[in-house]
Amino acid sequence: MSHTNPPTTPAEAPPLSLSPFEWTLVAIAGLACYVSFFSGMTVFGLVGPDEPRYAAIARAMAESGDWVTPKLYGEAWLEKPILYYWIAAAGYQLLGEGELAARLPSILGSLISMLAAGWLGWRYFGRTTTLLFTVLYPSSIATLVFARAATTDTIFTSTLILALALALPIVIRPQGEAGRGFEVGWGGALGLAVLAKGPAGVLLAGSSSVIASVLVGRPERIWRLASPWAILTFCVVASPWYVLVGLANPEFVQVFLISHNVERFLTPVFRHVQPFWFYGPVMILALAPWSAWIVGVAREGRAALQTRARKGSASIFLACWVVFPIAFFSLSQSKLPGYVLPSVPPAILLLARSIAVTLEQRRAVRALGMSTAGTLLAMSVAFLVAPGVESAGVAPGAVRPLGAIMGLAGLGSLFFGARRQLLPVVATTALGVTLALWQLSLFLMPTLDPFISTRSVAEKASALASSAPVRSYGLHRTWQFGIEYYLRRPVDEWETGGPAGTIVVTTTLGAREMQLEGTGVEIVREISNDAVLVRTTGADDRFTR
Repeated sequence: MSHTNPPTTPAEAPPLSLSPFEWTLVAIAGLACYVSFFSGMTVFGLVGPDEPRYAAIARAMAESGDWVTPKLYGEAWLEKPILYYWIAAAGYQLLGEGELAARLPSILGSLISMLAAGWLGWRYFGRTTTLLFTVLYPSSIATLVFARAATTDTIFTSTLILALALALPIVIRPQGEAGRGFEVGWGGALGLAVLAKGPAGVLLAGSSSVIASVLVGRPERIWRLASPWAILTFCVVASPWYVLVGLANPEFVQVFLISHNVERFLTPVFRHVQPFWFYGPVMILALAPWSAWIVGVAREGRAALQTRARKGSASIFLACWVVFPIAFFSLSQSKLPGYVLPSVPPAILLLARSIAVTLEQRRAVRALGMSTAGTLLAMSVAFLVAPGVESAGVAPGAVRPLGAIMGLAGLGSLFFGARRQLLPVVATTALGVTLALWQLSLFLMPTLDPFISTRSVAEKASALASSAPVRSYGLHRTWQFGIEYYLRRPVDEWETGGPAGTIVVTTTLGAREMQLEGTGVEIVREISNDAVLVRTTGADDRFTR
């Protein structure tokens, strides 16, 4: 948040010629983008309770042609708005069956966020900040995780970053330079945000922008954010689906707006209770391995707020978009890590700006460089120790290459940090994280897949389903939803006294409980304690494998 650049105008258009080292950063950024956004998207199945449900809804939408009401196995599912389902359904139609279609909205969302925030960096901070951002963003933990998650968080984030990229010029550029097109685009981006997540889109973007407008000394620009053109475009984009789904489903307002927005925020009914400070550690982890630079951002922000440099400051505007979502959801009675994902792209842009300022001022270079190295070395130790990997079916030695990669990158960063060479620290860190993720995708995830996803056990159950019914027993909802997605139908709970020969997906404990209840069981396949495939036999039969 330095005030070294003119605060109210875009940075002077930087020349396109790059030094050899800058071309090296471009190459690392390209590799990081490939690994984060495209590599290994199908080496593991759908994970958790949300991915298989969202994917099943999108697949059904593509097959049924009903693009209004999200449905889960024929029943209206009104917890989330429509944008994720539309994009994923289009993915199923274009790409066919598979995890890639389900994860397509997050891939596109990550790319859009990077392009929109990168454009802001180019316009307001110059080439160095933009180049650093393109390296930092795809190599951060938040991007590495959420770019491959079939959830609504990433596509929602991209709509907010689009809104940010349009709101910032409206507020801080000289009168008349950001014309009506920015207002129209701002309204359209807010409409997409509401289609992605609901009223939270307007609340987060609107509140962040209003607070930022006041702090940067442009309160009169608030009215442009609520101009007739912005409101009209917002209504044109968002209203049709909300009207149609409300007419088709009278319960929509109660289920979506009241239960899954108001009650989710005000009450712990959804059992996602966390302490007030929960998002502090979440953001530190999300920004890793670049978290050490938060100190520089905070220092520059405090200095900017205490001077006239805050007048029209793009950095302060971005900071408001970082802080408000974190503060808002810290008050919520339901907290999940993905809720603050919209804070990540502007935070990383500010981190990139802080690194660029440090390069200019040559201040605290060694300390920050070595702090980054320390983060890498800590991650290396975590991989080398790798607690619990044997219980997941992975030999401890299988994760050691990841630890070795991170360790070498950490030592390299330590060397360059001690020599006050900051750009090599950035390059080495990003390259180490990227290569570690590549190693993870190519070698570890296929091994872990049966232990984190139901894909393999569902394939085995499906092969047996032609000659026997399939049931579940004692499954966690994570596995229940996954089995149903891959079998393409609801799976009923096994009841004692059911027919012999039934295929039951259960757990190790569940198989024992079935036997204690008088059901003979034969182990067909035992993948882990959480995924066991059994065939029921006569009540007097022994427990067999």
